[in-house]
Amino acid sequence: MTAMAVLHRPVVLRRETLLHVWELEGLGETHPVLGARTKYVPMDLTGETNRECFRVLAELGLAAGETPTREFRVALRVLNSPDRDLYCYSETVRGKLQFAAASGGGVTVGVQVDGDLVTLVTTGEDDLVDGFISELPEYPPASIPPLHTTKREFEQRDENHDMFAAKQSPAKQLENTMKAPRLGVHQVYAGGRTSDGGYRNSKPFTVIDIRDRGRVVTFADPDGGIHCLPGDSATLTKTLLATWQSLP
Repeated sequence: MTAMAVLHRPVVLRRETLLHVWELEGLGETHPVLGARTKYVPMDLTGETNRECFRVLAELGLAAGETPTREFRVALRVLNSPDRDLYCYSETVRGKLQFAAASGGGVTVGVQVDGDLVTLVTTGEDDLVDGFISELPEYPPASIPPLHTTKREFEQRDENHDMFAAKQSPAKQLENTMKAPRLGVHQVYAGGRTSDGGYRNSKPFTVIDIRDRGRVVTFADPDGGIHCLPGDSATLTKTLLATWQSLP
């Protein structure tokens, strides 16, 4: 008899429960958004802790007895060793949140961490980017032209500034954008399996929700360029895809 799929709908569990079963499965280092365990379990309480862990998982449909379901095990292993993944540390006026989407073996696993609670859900592999972007808080994109400068030009923006120029330099425009009041900041990473079978993640790029202006995405490229673009879904998707292509 085939077990019924459970994770096609969001399932909520405590972070410590997920980290405990992660440890029992021998998966090693946890995904960045999950963090490390903070609760020490004495040896004489290990059996009791295991039973309670699997009791909770069984109630959620993620275990049978003291064995995780195949669906749950696959989700954990995709998170542990994804072909491609995206993760974000988000902070808004409502608080902090971490979320991720990881794909591999034909499935995408979505994770959201809100304090001590973790929400898991699985979708098709093609939903990786769209599913991830949909986790960002809704906010309109900024109506700005793309800004491109270099790290050197940005560092020298004050000495090169011409106060009589009809238009500010891209470096000064970028500075003004970065200093504007913010309603949210979302630091995003892209990662994936490399040609030699290892894993590598990108440098962070930042999605910023600017008060009264809209959303922008900023990032630096490997050649020292700094870019600030409107943060619409199409631009975010293009940026994520380009980031993966830049990984070896």
